[in-house]
Amino acid sequence: MKKALSIGLMLLCVFSFNVFGQGRAETGPSVVTVEFFHTTWVPKMLEILEYTIKEFEAKNPGIKIAETRTNWTDAPAQLMTSIMGGKSPDLIMTNPPMLAQFRGINALADISGYISDDFLDNLLPVAKDMIYTPDGKIDSLPQEGCNWALFYRKDLFEAAGLDPNRPPTTWDELVEMGKKLTKDTNGDGRIDQWGFGWPVQAENANDYWVNFMQQAGAAITVPIDGTWKSRLLDKEAYQATQFMVDLVRSNRISPPSIVDMDWEGVTNAFVSGEVAMMHNGAWVVGSVKDKGPELAGKWGTALLFSGPAGPAYRGHPNTFNILEASKAKDEAWKFLDFFYNEPSPYDEGLTLAGSYCNASGGMLYTHDYVEFAKKTYEPLLQPFLLAYENCKIPPIDPHWQTLSNMFVQSKVQQMIMGEASVDSVLKDLHANLKNLHGE
Repeated sequence: MKKALSIGLMLLCVFSFNVFGQGRAETGPSVVTVEFFHTTWVPKMLEILEYTIKEFEAKNPGIKIAETRTNWTDAPAQLMTSIMGGKSPDLIMTNPPMLAQFRGINALADISGYISDDFLDNLLPVAKDMIYTPDGKIDSLPQEGCNWALFYRKDLFEAAGLDPNRPPTTWDELVEMGKKLTKDTNGDGRIDQWGFGWPVQAENANDYWVNFMQQAGAAITVPIDGTWKSRLLDKEAYQATQFMVDLVRSNRISPPSIVDMDWEGVTNAFVSGEVAMMHNGAWVVGSVKDKGPELAGKWGTALLFSGPAGPAYRGHPNTFNILEASKAKDEAWKFLDFFYNEPSPYDEGLTLAGSYCNASGGMLYTHDYVEFAKKTYEPLLQPFLLAYENCKIPPIDPHWQTLSNMFVQSKVQQMIMGEASVDSVLKDLHANLKNLHGE
């Protein structure tokens, strides 16, 4: 088994060495190649990115952008292998778990000196939260991202005697309205319409639990004097976790079956009427339209309800990063600077980066983009846009994703199924996170 694993790692290393060495071998001494490793896959986004590269190279004949395309699933292992093997790309795309991982091993370059005050002033607060390291450096640029909000069935609100234009705005209202929306509609003694649903399958268990904790003001995990510390035993973490579990166990406004639902499963339940409200991402607006055209005018979206600490919405950008090992930092930055400042031929009023993010169905986390979207987004998307003022990033603790993969996903599901108590789970997770930190 060890021999097979060693062979597999060698092959992965060879793959990475070959991929990130091709561009440099092809060019002459007067041309600098920027190895660009990215996960772009949406056709329109790819079109805009290819246009950007073509235009940039035409205006900068001494720089070549050599792409390596991959997917979000394979990207972390491929990048880690290339970094540890000393043959890494120059410019990469990361999501929050990847950002935490590579920031944690000091693989990302400090780009603070490249960024102007005007650029920083244009960034939304959540983007600044993402790009700054705990010691105040900048190692990222925000790119496309998505916000989450509340979906609700107006027709089911009316049938329950609720105002179809007033969805819940607090935890208490969620429970109160959820109970009125939870029904046995056919009289067979079994509930077949639930008040509220959210995805709990796989990584969703972690992501939505984190957001419940953020609504209660929980710190979760924090850097102190250069070391991350678990805060999972704080009262706010207990309060939020118990509230989440009670939605299923005691208040009974959410079905136990959510443990088997991803975003699409909850969306299907929403369209069918199995759940009257759901917490989901902006891209789901199009899915609801496609899956339930007969529901046109019978559903709406709104800002998510607030917890005891006030509004705290899921929403964050992915990032571009220049690697510390890169010998083409200046050239990589020049490409990013072009991307973020060149006017777009695709959308009037946006730069190429803005159009790239707009094509994703998400957004670019800048004030300029918000002003564009206020004028162009359809009404059902406006609440997702307005969430930007109170968006919260997930923990950028390099050990959090390990904790999530190893323990959180199953532990959250166990609590919801009544197989483990909140107290025992939080104590276990706190101890495991401390061990990962080396506390």
